[in-house]
Amino acid sequence: MPLFVVTGANGFIGTNVVERLLTAAPEELGFAKEHTVRFSNFDNKVQEKGCSVIATDMSDSMNRLNARRFLGSVRYQYVDYENLISHLNKLDRKPDMVIHNGACSSTTETNPDIFQKLNLGYSQILWEYCAKNDIPFIYASSAATYGDGRYGFSDKKEDCEKYASLNLYGKSKLDFDLWALKQKTTPQTWFGLRYFNVFGQFESHKAGQASMVYHGYNQAVRTGKIKLFESNSREYAHGEQLRDFVYIDDLVDITMDLIRICMARKENKSSHVISENGLFLNIGRGVAESWNNLAREVFSALSLQESIEYIPMPDNIIRQYQNYTCADLSTLRSLGIQHEFRSLKTGVTKYVQKHLMRGQ
Repeated sequence: MPLFVVTGANGFIGTNVVERLLTAAPEELGFAKEHTVRFSNFDNKVQEKGCSVIATDMSDSMNRLNARRFLGSVRYQYVDYENLISHLNKLDRKPDMVIHNGACSSTTETNPDIFQKLNLGYSQILWEYCAKNDIPFIYASSAATYGDGRYGFSDKKEDCEKYASLNLYGKSKLDFDLWALKQKTTPQTWFGLRYFNVFGQFESHKAGQASMVYHGYNQAVRTGKIKLFESNSREYAHGEQLRDFVYIDDLVDITMDLIRICMARKENKSSHVISENGLFLNIGRGVAESWNNLAREVFSALSLQESIEYIPMPDNIIRQYQNYTCADLSTLRSLGIQHEFRSLKTGVTKYVQKHLMRGQ
């Protein structure tokens, strides 16, 4: 029975990853067939084949609706993040993999101590645990590491030093990436995933940090119009700033691909062995589209007439705003991952019609 640790499990990405793991057959993720037998799990109830998850997050995250989504499952166990390592050290077996999405993800947070503790310090603790115990480690980096994009969006290791983030969130992610590169002792296999503009189900708790699809949907339903920021650059008309928007299901699909690669590498299957222990990987569509186009897709999914209003950009983000992002997918493709990303229209339509309109 494969055992995964997922941090930030009550968050946006974490919830979606946990849901996929709990419904995935082990052999689908590259585990040997012996993992498909019946087993006794956390509460000694016998269940059919499947993957198990030790989930962790901050205590106050338990107030979210999605935090109760998996409670009661015999293949799911929640542990507060401060107790995670001590809990893992008491287990009879080590996890097969740690997927680390827990972090302070606020781009407007100004307290550096929060980022030092949650985004840097805690990530270092998990890295060292995985390195010590030969456990593959997949963690969330961010496209915010690329700053204003003037130096491009290459995820190659040799390019890391040239980037300068625009806010403390991006800096904390880049600081950990740079720290990881300096470590002589590493997890068995590691991937730092640089997420671009992700949108999708189970993000409502993010409030102001939720995607524009989420906010646009709520604005359009309430008022019939969507508000977008005016441009802060002569290079872009209002709403024509460009971002790489990626639907959450694509991100989870790729995470499952990476689990398979980690397992193949663990078993020394040469067709899947990468030449180094770890890589940074951009997770985006490799396509830059405008906010105007995103708003149009929301209206289309709702069968509403388009009505966009442009509002001044707030002072607290005007100097850290990314007017253009677009993932370079060459490293991802070099791993043999040929995932075909959903179009913006497909992703927005599914999110709006199958989730937001149903209250998710």
